[in-house]
Amino acid sequence: MIKIIFFDVDGTLLDYGNDMPSASTMLALHQLQDLGIKIVIATGRPPYAVHKFPGIHFNGMINFNGSLATVEDETVYEHPINPEDIQTLYQWTVKNQKPIVFAGKDEMKAPFFDPTLEEYMNIACQHCEVLDEGRDFKQFLDQPIFQGMIAVPVTNKQQVIQGTKSVDMVGWYPTSADLIPLGNSKGEGVKKILDYYGFSKEEAMAFGDGDNDLELLKEVGVSTAMGNGTKAVKEAASYITHSVKTDGIAYALKHFGIL
Repeated sequence: MIKIIFFDVDGTLLDYGNDMPSASTMLALHQLQDLGIKIVIATGRPPYAVHKFPGIHFNGMINFNGSLATVEDETVYEHPINPEDIQTLYQWTVKNQKPIVFAGKDEMKAPFFDPTLEEYMNIACQHCEVLDEGRDFKQFLDQPIFQGMIAVPVTNKQQVIQGTKSVDMVGWYPTSADLIPLGNSKGEGVKKILDYYGFSKEEAMAFGDGDNDLELLKEVGVSTAMGNGTKAVKEAASYITHSVKTDGIAYALKHFGIL
């Protein structure tokens, strides 16, 4: 029996560029709530960039691709990037004139603007926001930083993370990628939340579409790839549903007899 379901956001709950799920997805979320099934967000977004959906209460949230996990506003796991590595990344961005949006728990800023990075951020209805004039960027970085967003494809990973000791680079978009703590993933957040509730892997289900969802899908009993998912996600999943544009979430939940 499925007791908890984890949902990626962009490309899964939301079609790219939208800030509200489809009517069928909203109905499915309401029905899951009514059944008492726990519903959890699992996203690369920071918590302040996850939209509220009318009438929907998510029991937990995995943010920054797994670097932060909360249940009912209680932090059950956090793993920021090593501060020394943050300084190395900042030096790289200044040297190469390719900005990184550095994301802390309460705000995210870039040292300067880049149109390609703005395009990437816009997919999740966010922006490449530059630090306000008068604030020192090095002082801004003197806080836990959980993730970076950069307009460099993941194929250039070694070039970007060279000199760091605990940084990984994950991608789901052709021109850009996310910088996260090495060894971290959405899967780590899933394990912490399952431990919190005392649920087994077999009692959990997950939906995803991008390569940063691969570890998420590995940590649940029923792993579902969206029809618009990448080849790697479809190969890793136990089931492939319809796309985000064609009611994929509702279709899968009905397929498994959950709704």
